[in-house]
Amino acid sequence: MQNSRVVRSKGLLVILIALLLAATVLSGAGMGFLAARGETGIFFVFSLALFAAIPFFAYVLYKKKILPYYRRLEDANLELHIKQEELLDVKDDLFIKFLGIYDVNHAANSHRLYEKRLKDVADITARVMEADACLIYLYNKKKDVLVVAASNDHHQKATGKVRIPLGEGIEGWVGRRLEPVMLRTFRSDSRFREFPGLDLAEYASLYCLPLYVYSNSTLVGVMELLYTREKGFSDEEINFFSTLTGILSTTIQNEELQGELRKMNLELEQWVTEKTEELRASEERYRTLVESACESIFVLAENGDIVFANDQASRLTGVPKFKLIHKNLLELFVDPSQPKGILSEAFQGHESLRQGELKRADGTVVPVDVIAVGLRLMGKPFVQSVIHDTSSRARLEKLLAEKEQEIAALKAQVSS
Repeated sequence: MQNSRVVRSKGLLVILIALLLAATVLSGAGMGFLAARGETGIFFVFSLALFAAIPFFAYVLYKKKILPYYRRLEDANLELHIKQEELLDVKDDLFIKFLGIYDVNHAANSHRLYEKRLKDVADITARVMEADACLIYLYNKKKDVLVVAASNDHHQKATGKVRIPLGEGIEGWVGRRLEPVMLRTFRSDSRFREFPGLDLAEYASLYCLPLYVYSNSTLVGVMELLYTREKGFSDEEINFFSTLTGILSTTIQNEELQGELRKMNLELEQWVTEKTEELRASEERYRTLVESACESIFVLAENGDIVFANDQASRLTGVPKFKLIHKNLLELFVDPSQPKGILSEAFQGHESLRQGELKRADGTVVPVDVIAVGLRLMGKPFVQSVIHDTSSRARLEKLLAEKEQEIAALKAQVSS
């Protein structure tokens, strides 16, 4: 609507100027024509009067139309120039905010110590937002409090000491409600509380935002800006601070998760070290006990392969220990089917006993008893087998049988 009025106004102005010029030309031409013919009648007087009145009409047109239009044009140009300056200022401010976000992201993810990184973030935020103070509170879930974790140079003494219960004060309210607070005069607000070690008497305005990770609904803290002067906040400042707190929230949560992960890894390494030492000591005790045993002891895999044998087993079989490790237990028997069933019974948790004949390396055959039980080493199932040489017992039994026969023969002679 306004543009159409401007167009009509321009058209009318052009028409009036054209009519004025046409009247000037016509009156001049008429006067010249009449003067050339020597006529000085009423038409000549009219043309002369019209020609004389044209400057007056031109002046009126200039005052009423051209000059106001020119002034409006100057005002429009001035307003456009001001808008351009404001746009440049906004552009510069947005560029500064963009650099601020880059600086904050770089500072939060640098290789410096965590506490120093948070202080860098507080310094950069205070500079970009032109704040007199910037405080970063971290949420302690176990104690349900906000703890001052970092600040620019104004409140360094409060770091790690000031604790605000969640729900108390403006900061606690923001942390509890997860809503931002912008106050031009925060000390008159009913939610404001003074906490020991945190002097806010010199400040007037406040902007406080929760550090909240929306992806997993986790509160990690609160960030607060303080101003000694009363201040309102533009949309650009609100967007910048909201973006910054979003970046910082994720960074803080990642740092906390990494800290927990490092702690768990340390505890796991310590546990593994302890268990490894216990296993080594237990293995050493087991090896000492087994090596000093009078019985032949084998440790077998599920298929009967020998994974360990003591010295007595080597003496019994006549095979060196390093060669026994590459054999299967069943290969040592004259009839491999004799001890075969003990493996399945042992893996089922039963103690198994078999008798058989063991073939030594020199070809001699030794009667033996085979006992097997299941066991677990490093979480894997194995079978421990004890082989007892029964040749001495067999000789005694044979000798006893011979003596019993002699006694029976003597009894028969006495009876007769």
